[in-house]
Amino acid sequence: MSFKEFIIRSRIFSLVKALSRKEQIAFGGAAIIFLVSAITYGTLYFQVKTVSVAAEGGEFREGVVGQPVFINPIFPTTDADRDISRLVFTSVAQAAESIRISEDGKTWNIRLKEGILWHDGEKLTADDIIFTLELIQNPEARSPLYASFQGVTALRVSDLEVKFVLQSPYAFFKTDHLNNLRIIPKHLFHDVPVANIKLSSYGLRPVGSGPYEVVSHKADINGITTEMKLTASEKYFEGRPHIDTFTFKFYRNNADLIKAYNLGQVDGAGFGSAEPLTDNNITIRHETHGLRSLRYYAIFINPGLAPKELGNLEVRYALSSAVDRERIIRDVFLGRAIPLYGPTELTSNSTKSSKPELLQGLKLDLVIPAEPFLTKTAQIVKENWVSYGAEVNLQILPAKNIQEEILRKSNYKMILFGNITKESEDLFAFWHSSRRFYPDQNLAFYQNKKVDTALEAFRQDPDPDRRLNLLKSISNTIASDVPAIFLYSPYYTYITSPGLGGLDSKTAINTSDDRFLNVANWYVKTKRVFR
Repeated sequence: MSFKEFIIRSRIFSLVKALSRKEQIAFGGAAIIFLVSAITYGTLYFQVKTVSVAAEGGEFREGVVGQPVFINPIFPTTDADRDISRLVFTSVAQAAESIRISEDGKTWNIRLKEGILWHDGEKLTADDIIFTLELIQNPEARSPLYASFQGVTALRVSDLEVKFVLQSPYAFFKTDHLNNLRIIPKHLFHDVPVANIKLSSYGLRPVGSGPYEVVSHKADINGITTEMKLTASEKYFEGRPHIDTFTFKFYRNNADLIKAYNLGQVDGAGFGSAEPLTDNNITIRHETHGLRSLRYYAIFINPGLAPKELGNLEVRYALSSAVDRERIIRDVFLGRAIPLYGPTELTSNSTKSSKPELLQGLKLDLVIPAEPFLTKTAQIVKENWVSYGAEVNLQILPAKNIQEEILRKSNYKMILFGNITKESEDLFAFWHSSRRFYPDQNLAFYQNKKVDTALEAFRQDPDPDRRLNLLKSISNTIASDVPAIFLYSPYYTYITSPGLGGLDSKTAINTSDDRFLNVANWYVKTKRVFR
């Protein structure tokens, strides 16, 4: 019997049929109200008694400027390599079940979690970690991590335990090193000569132990990679990621990437700062995530070549006071940056009065890397200084020239440049007097014995409260000496579609791939479950 026949033969139908026309209309209205009320109540009850949670499934399309060349955390060539490596490989800190530190702070014992597997099914062991470190430390490998791990020794304790021995205590070995030491598989590379590793077929089909596996990539007729597809790893030791497919799409520049987002071709796009958005607005629905950046920009003064007037502290202070940081942040970064008056946020704007008349007739030459946001910054700084009578010459150079001709030879009077301090905010590499010459990074050739002593104590002290007090003192002392004109710390700007959930907006960005810190927790699909 069909549902229609059932209704016709039911007693309710007979009763309704016996009613007058007006009574039938009234009955029908009441029935509709009852049904609507029941559905509404049921929906509200369901909403109250249940909660939305992440569900498995779906795809997320990430747009990236550049090309993947060799996807390996030891030899990253491009930002695209680093981004994909972050999803494919696991760091020592992630793989650790426990981390024990000796009393003298020089020995770090790492116990690995049980059952961690490479994507090809092989077991990850302490031998993989030791192999990774030794490859980094091999000069022939030319790994960008080489300098970070000099003086570090890794010793095998057991199949799942490795011991790192440092030459001196370093309080930030976990945050600055173990978090960034991503393990590569010994069983795939140990028989390959170092010089040939970058020729390996695993360059675009890497085997890692992270949350995602590379399954395919597409290239155009010129061999340019246009897309790379990753799928959630069923072997991932922290549990399968929520999103099934993570697809990377590659673009020539920020303008092309923004256009692709506006056309709905990608769901996420990361930018080192908000500057690209000033001329290329996002026109479709999106969420903007301002992630704290562990970098700052300043105009560093080379005391050996700078005009003799800059040897006067009052002149340097006048230069700093004349800079309109708020305007730079508004016009260049759409407000998405933090003004700085020292190498950290702990230093506030000085209340000391400056003498802008000291800038009258001052002739200044400023070198700037050819990055749009730095060029715009320099133009505003020039306007500020010229308004007080200074003459300013801007020398805008490509990044390659900056590295080979300017920094290598210390051939600058003043240079606009950035430093990345990492999560620890360890300033040793940038302000200790022992780091004054290339390839070290004390670009202001700064020397202060009090600061040297504090910098050494800061990186060895295990107590976070004492370190914070030391860092504030270091930052304030450097700022008061004005070896550089500190400008700002821009937020890393990440644009995503509104449907993305699970992103940790408190993530601090050291390098661009840090936006994927908790990518296994991201989701694009949800389901409701009872509380």
